[in-house]
Amino acid sequence: MEAQTDLVLLGAANPVLQACSAETRRALLERGTVRSFEAATLLFQEREPAGVVLFPLRGALQVSKTASHNRRQVMCNLDPTACGGICLLTMAARGLGDVRALEPGELLVLPRADFQQLARQDPALCQTGWSAAAECMGHLSGIVESLSFHKVAERVASMLLENTEKEGDLVRRTQAELAAEVGTTREVVARCLAGFQMDGAIRLGRGRITVLSREKLLQGA
Repeated sequence: MEAQTDLVLLGAANPVLQACSAETRRALLERGTVRSFEAATLLFQEREPAGVVLFPLRGALQVSKTASHNRRQVMCNLDPTACGGICLLTMAARGLGDVRALEPGELLVLPRADFQQLARQDPALCQTGWSAAAECMGHLSGIVESLSFHKVAERVASMLLENTEKEGDLVRRTQAELAAEVGTTREVVARCLAGFQMDGAIRLGRGRITVLSREKLLQGA
């Protein structure tokens, strides 16, 4: 669905749109398409034709890859501030992963050629593009390092620690969601979590995990 709303208001939470000139914002609205979406909507599919740059305006999105046996790996989560407000993972001729909505919102979709032309004209847009690419490469390199050099139990423990600050904190993830974030299957994650619960590090609930001892999780990480 196209939304004819001024980007100054619609993109109020997006840093790159705030930094661009008024002329660039007008060009973005004229050349791009603002799409509204509901939760769980599949906006782009892996390996399907893409060639666009994404500007999250509101809500939350997730980029992931799916392998055999329904094993899924989350590449990144997108919101209006992620990577400075711009995503380049769909800029290639074919998408590098599925782009699916986690929460309802809006997204500005700009053809690659228009982005390249506007970036040459507006230094703020150009700088954001380079910064986003560097941040994305660093993030994906971290995923490769984690999958290559850390055991599943270590990756699960690290994910729980990253999402909590103290004992008693909740991590609102299903086992399937956690498996996708650490790059394994739900069955493997279930065994890891059962072990952590037996050790007294966590308590399992329906769609949530309570961290009881960060110290014991740190030993696992």
